[in-house]
Amino acid sequence: MTPPFLGVFSASSVIRIHTQPTGVPPPPLTHYIFGLDFRLCFTQIFGNQKIEMAPADGSTASPFPRSNFELVCEGKSNDLLDVKKYRSRRTGLTVVIADVSGPVVSGYFVLATEAHDDDGLPHTLEHLIFLGSEKYPYKGVLDLLANRCLASGTNAWTDTDHTCYTMTTVGSEGFLSLMPIYLDHILYPTLSDEGFITEVHHIDGEGRDSGVVYCEMQGRENSCESLCHRAVLQALYPGSGYSSETGGIMHNLRTSTDNVKVRNFHKQFYRPENLTLAITGKVEAEQVFAALADFENKIIAKGNRGAFVRPWQTEVQPFTKSVEQLVPFPCDEESGGLVLLAWRGPSAATDIYSITACSVMVKYLADTPVSPLQRDMVEIKDPCASNISYILIENSPSAILFCFENVPVEKLDSVKESFNNTMGNILAEIEKIDETRLKSVINRQLLETLSALESSPHDAIGFMAIADMLYGRNQQDFQQRLNMVKDLRKLLEEPTSFWIQLLDQYIGLDVPFVLVKGQPSVELKAKMTQEEEERVQQQRAALGEDGLKAKADAIVAAMQKNDIPPPDEMLTSVPLPGVDGINFHPIQSFCSNNPEVTHPNFSNICAPGVMTYLLNVKSNFVYMFTLMDTSKISSNLRIYLPLLLETILESPVVRDGVLIPYEAVVAELESDTVSSSTAFGLGDPKRFSCGPFGQTAVLMLQLEPGKYERCVKWMQEILFHSQLTIERLSVMATKMVNDVAQAKRNANSISLAVLKSMMFCKESNWHCSSMIRQHRTLTEVCSALEAGGDNAKKFLDQINQLRDELVKPENLSITIAANFDNLENADQPWTGFLPANLEPSNKPLQITADCELIDQCQTDRGSVVGLGCAESAFLKYCCPSLVGYNHEDLPAMQLFSQYLSQLEGPLWKQVRGQGLTYSYNLYSDANEGKLYFTLYRSTNVVAAFKEAKAIVVSSS
Repeated sequence: MTPPFLGVFSASSVIRIHTQPTGVPPPPLTHYIFGLDFRLCFTQIFGNQKIEMAPADGSTASPFPRSNFELVCEGKSNDLLDVKKYRSRRTGLTVVIADVSGPVVSGYFVLATEAHDDDGLPHTLEHLIFLGSEKYPYKGVLDLLANRCLASGTNAWTDTDHTCYTMTTVGSEGFLSLMPIYLDHILYPTLSDEGFITEVHHIDGEGRDSGVVYCEMQGRENSCESLCHRAVLQALYPGSGYSSETGGIMHNLRTSTDNVKVRNFHKQFYRPENLTLAITGKVEAEQVFAALADFENKIIAKGNRGAFVRPWQTEVQPFTKSVEQLVPFPCDEESGGLVLLAWRGPSAATDIYSITACSVMVKYLADTPVSPLQRDMVEIKDPCASNISYILIENSPSAILFCFENVPVEKLDSVKESFNNTMGNILAEIEKIDETRLKSVINRQLLETLSALESSPHDAIGFMAIADMLYGRNQQDFQQRLNMVKDLRKLLEEPTSFWIQLLDQYIGLDVPFVLVKGQPSVELKAKMTQEEEERVQQQRAALGEDGLKAKADAIVAAMQKNDIPPPDEMLTSVPLPGVDGINFHPIQSFCSNNPEVTHPNFSNICAPGVMTYLLNVKSNFVYMFTLMDTSKISSNLRIYLPLLLETILESPVVRDGVLIPYEAVVAELESDTVSSSTAFGLGDPKRFSCGPFGQTAVLMLQLEPGKYERCVKWMQEILFHSQLTIERLSVMATKMVNDVAQAKRNANSISLAVLKSMMFCKESNWHCSSMIRQHRTLTEVCSALEAGGDNAKKFLDQINQLRDELVKPENLSITIAANFDNLENADQPWTGFLPANLEPSNKPLQITADCELIDQCQTDRGSVVGLGCAESAFLKYCCPSLVGYNHEDLPAMQLFSQYLSQLEGPLWKQVRGQGLTYSYNLYSDANEGKLYFTLYRSTNVVAAFKEAKAIVVSSS
C-alpha cells in the first residue's frame, strides 16, 4: 500500500520561465548567469574589454620563496581581509589568495570566454567539464572525490564573458587534495561524444528533444524576462559577443551545436595563462603552490600550446541611435507586461570610479518608495508599474538598465514619457537632488559592501578577483577593486554638479537608449504551442520507427558508457581529510528565562519587557529580530496579514506626539539601517509565500553598532507607533495585486503554491498568503479603499485591530545578534520599549510547527496545472514522514536522502543523467513532517518520476 501523498505538476507545451533564485553578494550590481545552478547573481559583473593581463604598469613582481610563483600585488579588501595575487613564471597560471576566517575554504577557477553566436558553446562546455578528465576518465569521479574531501560536490556558471568553476570544502586539507583533480578536469577534459549526448542534447525514443542543457534553456528561453533582456543586449551591442546567448538557444542546440565545436572552443580558451584561481579561507600560499606543483609539471610536459589571443580584443562599436522594440511573449492572460530601458554606461576596464558612481545613481533614482522614479511611477494611485528595479552590467562599455515590472498593458507606451518627465525635472534642476538622501544611499551601499565582506566573504573576494582578471590593468586597479569603500567615501564629497553631469552623460534625455516593451500575448502562446507540436510530429515522422529506435539505443549506449564506475583505488587514492584543524565561529547565547546568566554589557536581559534572546558573535553589525506569534489571529483578520507586513515599514509614525510622514520614515529608515524586512517564517521567503515556521511573523533590522540606540527606537516605532493610512494601504494593495501577474508566470512558484494550498488548513499563513487568495482579497480591498466612506473606514479599523493583536507582549519575542563585547550598556535603550498601556510578559513565544497546521484530510490528492508560460514541467510531490528535529530516525532519513540525491548519486545518474530533468530534489522536512520529491525544468516529467520511484523502491 502506498502512503498518502500530495502532488502538483505544472507544465504546458511552450513557454519557459526564467526563475530568479537569490543571488550572491556583494551588491548592488546584477546580471544573468548560467550554471549547474542557474541564478540571477547580485554582484559586480565582469564584462569584456581590450586589456592585457594585470599588471601592465611596469611594476616589479616579487618572487615567492621556494616556488615557481611570484607575488604580483597584495592589499587589504576594504581594510579587513588580506588578499595576495601570484603568477606562475612557468605556466602563466594566476592565483589569488584571501585570508578569510571560518571553517570553509572556497575556490573560484575562472577563464575568460567569448562567443559570437547562439550555439551556447561556453555553457555546453561548462557542463561537459564535469564528465571526466585525462587522468580521471570517469563521469562523476570529480564529485565522488569532492564528497570524500568534505565538499558537497562542485558547481559552475557561465556568464557572457567568463566561465567560473567553484568548490567549497570544510578545512584546507580536502581543498588542497581536490584542487589539482578539478584543474585536470578543467584543462584536460575527456569531452566524449557519449557525454555530449546525455548532457547537452539528444532525441529520445519518442522523438522528443532532451538533454540537461536543453532542459535548462527550455526552462527560460521564451520567458518574458529572458526575451526582453536578450532584445536589449542585441540592440545595445550589435555585432558584439555581448549580444550572444552564451547559454545556447534551443534551435541551435538541436541543429548547430556539436561536440567538435565544443572541443575547438576548449582548445581556444581553456589555457593556463587564461586561468585564475581565486582561493578564500584559512590556507597558506606555500601549501597551494605545493599542491599545484605536479599539475604544473603536466602543463609543461604537454609542450608548446601555440599563440594565445586574449578574449575580448575587438572594439565594441559606438551606440549612436536609439532603438525601440515591442517584444510579445506567450502568456495565459494579457494583464501585465515588462518595460526595459537601457543605455551604454562607463567602461568597466578604464573607469571603475564612474561604474561605482553609476551604481549609486541608479539606487538613488529607484531603490525605495521615496526614490524619484518609484515616487512618481509606482507610489501613486494609478501606478505605471508595481516595482522598478535596476541592473548595471559591468561590460566595457557597461550597460545601465531600469526594469519596470508588471506594467498594465494599457500603460506600456507611456512608461518612457513618465520616465522622461521625472528625469527632465532632475536634469533641469527643477527638482533638486536631495543631498541628504544621496549621502544616505552612499552610506548604505558602503555598509552593504562591508556586510557582504562579513556575511559572504568568499563570494565578495571571489567576484573581485574575477573582475580583476577580466579588467585589471595594473596594481592600482587591483587595489581599487579591493577597496570599493574608498571610492564610496570619495563620492560622499562630490558636489551636486558631479551627479547632474553623470546623469546627463549616461541617461540624459538626449543620450541614445534602448526601449523594449514586453507585451503578453495569448495568441502567441497558442501559435508557439501548435508550432512546437508540429515540429515534434515532423521530427518523429522523419526518423520513423527505425530512427527512433536508433535514437533510443544511442541513449542507452551513452548511459552505459557514462556509468562505468571508477576503480576503487582511484577513489581511495585521495586521503580522507582530518577535522581537527577546522576553524569554527564562536557563539554565546543568553535568554531572559535565565536572567542571572547574561552578558555583562546587557545586564538587564528582561529590559525589553518580552522574551529576549541574545547571541554574542564576532560581527561588525547588529541584527535585531522581532518574532510575532500569529496563531491566535482570527481567520477574518489573518487574510490581511500579508498586506500589514508589507505596509508597516512604509507608513507614517507618531514620534513624540508629532506625525512623521511616510516619506520621511522611509528615508530615515534607509539612512539608519543596512537592511530592513518583514516576512512569514524564517529564511527569506518571497511575497505570497512563507518560510519554515510560517505562523511566526518576523521583523528584521540590520544596522551598524553606532546606530544601535536609534534602531531600538525604530523597532518600537514600527511595532507600536506606525499609523496605517488609507492612502498607504491602497498604494501597497495595488502593487501587490499587480505583482500577481508576474507570479502567475512562474511555473515553479505556482506548483509550490498549489501544493501548499492543498496541504495547509485555513488557519495557516500558508493558506492566507497564497497568491490566488491574496489577489482576490486585495482586489476587494482596493475597491473598498477607492470607494472611501464607511467601507474604507471599516477596513482601516480591521487592520488596526489586526496590528494591535499582533503586537501584544505575550505574542512577541526579541532576538539580538551582535558583538556585545563592544556594545556597552546595550540593555539601557530597551527600557520603556513597551508602551505604558501594555503589561510586560516574559512568556516564551508560542512556536507552531508547520506540521500542526497541515490538514490531515487533504491526502491522496493531486493537481495538474496547465500554464501557457511554461514549456518545461515542474513537479512538487510529498508524503508523510518523520515529525520533529529530535526524532531518532531523522539523521538516518537525511543521510539516505542525501545519498540518493547527491551529485553522481542514483538520482543524478538515472534522472538527470538521461536528460529527463535539469534539477531534482529529495529531502525530509521535519518541521512539516513531510518527505518531498521535486523536479525542476523537466522535459519528461512522467519518465523522470518513474525513474525516481524505481530508484527509491529498489534502495529501500
